[in-house]
Amino acid sequence: MSGFNLPANFNSNPEALLRKKRTRVVSSSATPPTVEPITPTPSVATSMARSLRYYSTPDVANVPVGPAVNTGNGNFELRTGLLTMVQANQFCGSPSEDANAHTQNILEQCETIIIKDVTPKSVKLRLFPFSLSGKVK
Repeated sequence: MSGFNLPANFNSNPEALLRKKRTRVVSSSATPPTVEPITPTPSVATSMARSLRYYSTPDVANVPVGPAVNTGNGNFELRTGLLTMVQANQFCGSPSEDANAHTQNILEQCETIIIKDVTPKSVKLRLFPFSLSGKVK
């Protein structure tokens, strides 16, 4: 390779380096030479034993259940008519859908609801999962 300044420890064939059996000879003037085996590097088969599916599938312990909703001291109930109104325009994540328009629509619907002693943010957090479907949910 012309034009490149390679370091002194550069090896053009790293596979041969891994295949070569490594031994280290320790010598001193008083004792005869002894051979100490160096622990081999993990083979490709053991490090690749797990498939990509293992890493791409979420672990059940790491899957979020949903946002924590602080409702204050009291609980509140979402009426079925309100849930039906929110579920009438669900977002499923297809390329033809606009996520921003969906979010704006849900926020407008949530502003029509006033529940005593409950923050509007709590109502929005409770209603939003009902507006999603499919993989997006």
